Amino acid sequence: MKFVYLSFWILFNLGLRLYFKTVRTFNVKRKGLGRTIYVSNHPAAFMDPLAIALYGKRVVHFMARADVFKPLFMPIFTSAHMLPIYRQLDGGDTREKNRQVFLKTNELIRKNGNILIFGEGFTDEVFIRRLKSIKKGAFRIGFSALEAMNWEHKVYVVAIGCNYTDPNMARSELLLNSAEPICLNDYRSDYEENPSRTIAVLTTLLDAEIKNNIIHVEKEEWLEFHDRAMKLTRRGMDPLCYDDSYSLEERYQYGRQLANSLNDKSEEELTQLHQVKSEVTSYFNGLDSLNISENERYLNATKSWGIPKRLLIMLVSLPFALLGLIHAGLWYLLVKRFVEKVFKRPVFWGSSKLIILMALVGLVNIPFIFLIAHYFACLGSVYAYLIAFSYYFFIWFYSLMAYAWKNHAVHCYRYLKVRKLDLSSFHDTADRLKISIDSILKKQGV
Repeated sequence: MKFVYLSFWILFNLGLRLYFKTVRTFNVKRKGLGRTIYVSNHPAAFMDPLAIALYGKRVVHFMARADVFKPLFMPIFTSAHMLPIYRQLDGGDTREKNRQVFLKTNELIRKNGNILIFGEGFTDEVFIRRLKSIKKGAFRIGFSALEAMNWEHKVYVVAIGCNYTDPNMARSELLLNSAEPICLNDYRSDYEENPSRTIAVLTTLLDAEIKNNIIHVEKEEWLEFHDRAMKLTRRGMDPLCYDDSYSLEERYQYGRQLANSLNDKSEEELTQLHQVKSEVTSYFNGLDSLNISENERYLNATKSWGIPKRLLIMLVSLPFALLGLIHAGLWYLLVKRFVEKVFKRPVFWGSSKLIILMALVGLVNIPFIFLIAHYFACLGSVYAYLIAFSYYFFIWFYSLMAYAWKNHAVHCYRYLKVRKLDLSSFHDTADRLKISIDSILKKQGV
């Protein structure tokens, strides 16, 4: 493991533990596999490789778009286990360039290394729960490595599903699913007889495996309805609108069942659902016109704002929040403004803010180590620096407390605004729509 990769692993391990409230992994194996090509969906840009590398429990080399490999960053990217993959739109002789990359991947796999590929090839403009067509690159790399090794070792391809509640929202949740490995050696005779057909068949199999491990809405026109249905029922993978009596796994399964029920319906059956879909759209448009969210509507209906508890938390955590504001508050605002201005695609915002903020806050607060050590110098240099480094480490905790304090303050402010509204008609409509949504699953036999 190269030093830069190890450094990033340590830094972003801390960052993601702070960023995500809950992370769950299923069927992710630490032992028993090497020479494995992991293929994942790509819903959240830079967040996906961070999440899989840290929680996938394997050291991996990343396949990334060649256009990000600028000369200035090439040494860093190479040390961080990144490899370029060339596309036709990158120009030049992409076939020859990729052939050179395949020589590197052949050697990595021969040495028991693992490779991570995002099979879709690109990320959507915004986060959506839908898989695009899977490319054939994983199997081309795998069979190329097997031929280079004369089929002496086993090479595997494993489908991974990344499921976020919302990758751009701090303190959201993540569920990683891993399918059973596909051993390419089992397809040797088929490949030697007809390589193109074998790769095509396996790519279709891989596509199905990834879909089985994510929430996948087949028809784009039903994506919004699916997300809004999860909000209304409070049983799905939404970062705010959920009943905490359901586990993350149960909410993921509900989201999958709802998506699959929509995917399995015929065009005629979907046409019959257009009335419900239209009513859901009108309902959310009505909330937007009042500038309130579905979660705020629910809190108003159930009188579950929990204001006294939040005020107590704000009072107790205020000293720590102030420290977080001092060490990270200004930098957070600058990073937020910079990222949202530079990155036009919102899907990049969450991961970019995390990466830049972790690095910036870590660097600008280094002087505090020496200031605190100097202040406690009377205790001796060992104890002084022990205190100083302990304080420096807890800067991340203080920053999290400042973020939480801000959220509590916004929550209380929104309570003062929403409580003045008469939302009785929205409550009645929400109850009626939940019954209609539940009927979709009942008709499916779920």
